[in-house]
Amino acid sequence: MVMIAQVLHPVLNKSINIILLVMGILMTSGCAYTTAEKVKAKVGAPEPEVNMFSHCSSYGCQVVQQVSFNPDEWEQIEAVFDTPPTTALQERERLPVAIGLMEKFVGPKTGTSDDIAKSWLFTFVPKGQLDCIDESINTTTYLQMLNKAGHVKFHDIGTIALRGNRLDLMLLHNTATLIERESGVSYAIDSWFRANGIAPDVVLLDDWIEGWKPRN
Repeated sequence: MVMIAQVLHPVLNKSINIILLVMGILMTSGCAYTTAEKVKAKVGAPEPEVNMFSHCSSYGCQVVQQVSFNPDEWEQIEAVFDTPPTTALQERERLPVAIGLMEKFVGPKTGTSDDIAKSWLFTFVPKGQLDCIDESINTTTYLQMLNKAGHVKFHDIGTIALRGNRLDLMLLHNTATLIERESGVSYAIDSWFRANGIAPDVVLLDDWIEGWKPRN
């Protein structure tokens, strides 16, 4: 019996390690295995237009759907800018409101109305949910559409930013970004921390990279 136990002991340890590894993978969202910029390039979505743009969902952009805004929806989105922002700060306050409204209109069309804040730690049914890769790609798409419509005057749209690595305790996380033209300061505009239709957070990119997260 002792000999059997001695043989089984390393086997059990190896099995436990494998189980823990699998659990670790399951506890992370699609954010943990790649960067949104790589996924975005792979998807190869065309330039977004009001009447046709690509929408990512189901973790890591596994589901890509072609969506459009109807004239009434787009009119409501543009109404956010009826009084045009006169400063970069005002623009950073107005853009998230428009993006939240865009998410609200897109939700019923893509089955993502019930997308929760953040991502489920354990999920075997990611359909209809968005991880940070989905969120950052979609937010960038919305920003591009707003820019094309003339509503982004004080900022440039940056590339999707990444924080964290597999060697520390901070999981990989992606966000869309804005760069203030006058100052050159970069900002994260992160939709992942909020449920569908809720305005994303805008914070200094340096703070975001250091691990920023909302207090509520």
